[in-house]
Parts: sequence; C-alpha cells; structure tokens
Amino acid sequence: MKQYLLLLISALFLAACSSPKYTYYFDHYDYNSGKKKTESSVAATMPAMPEVSPLMLDKQALEASVADKIVPIERGPLKMEDEDLEAKRTLLAEKYSSLSKAEKREFRKEVKAVVKEVVKAKKEGKSLDSIEATKAMDYDLKMALIFGIVGIVLSAFGGVNSVFWILGVVAIVVAIVFLIKWIAEQ
Repeated sequence: MKQYLLLLISALFLAACSSPKYTYYFDHYDYNSGKKKTESSVAATMPAMPEVSPLMLDKQALEASVADKIVPIERGPLKMEDEDLEAKRTLLAEKYSSLSKAEKREFRKEVKAVVKEVVKAKKEGKSLDSIEATKAMDYDLKMALIFGIVGIVLSAFGGVNSVFWILGVVAIVVAIVFLIKWIAEQ
C-alpha cells in the first residue's frame, strides 16, 4: 500500500511541476485579431519602402581629397631630460633582456595588471595618485589592525590564565582608539 501511495504522490508532484498546456500572454493583446484584414490595415502593418535606395552612394563620397592633412613633426635637438630618459630606457632594456623566460612572463603579467588598473581608474575619473593612496595603509589603521589581532589572540588564551584575558581587553581598547583616530582623520 505504501508503494502505491508513493507512486501516487510522485505522479501528482510531476504533474504539478509540468509546464501548462495552454498559455496566455497578458502583456500584449491584438484587438483586431477577430476582424478581417482590409488593404489599409495590411499596408499599415508593412514597413514603408525607402524613397532612396541604400545602395545609392553620394558622388562626393567617391572623390578623394588631395589636401595634406598629415603634417610631419620635426624633432628638435635632444634636451638634457631626453638624454637622461634615453639612458634610463637603455638600462631598462638591458635589465629586461637579462631576465629568464619565466621572469619575463611574470613581469609582463604585472605590467598588464598595472595598465588595467590605470585604465580602469582613468575611466572612473580618478587620478593615479589615488591608486597609490589606496594601496598604502595609514599608520593609525595599521596600528589598529595590529592591536586588534593581538587582542583577539590574547583573549583566546584567556581560558589558560586571566592575565591573557586582561591583556587582550587592553589591546582591543588600544586598537579601538587607533581606529577612532583613523576615522577622525578621514
């Protein structure tokens, strides 16, 4: 009897989860669905033909211009900064060529990551200084983090001796002081 009951329940469950046989679209309704179509309604539903063929080209589009739009830029004599830049560039090229294949691959990955960060920051309208500022933690925030971790660890050893628990509470209070100081500066 239990098998028949289980079979009946599973059949009801499968029937309840099946998709409906008939569906109705409530978001749109064609009010002219039962009426016969006339020529004006057929013409209204068809898109209008363009007056000008899309294959027709403008005569001016086929003519080429002979005006000099590209003006070459002449390089002047190298300044002291440019010479220093060239020296740095050659030094960096020598260092890069001395790297092994795996080191070069890792260097290229790091360069791509930095370039992606810069592009993302430029799209968001941030300056490059703000990127460096987010990477460096403030002194007060570092101290709050250090004292917080020490306080949690010492509180965990509070079961061994009550001195650890007292030192842990003191460290957490100092961490909260540094955290409030950091928040006040922000």
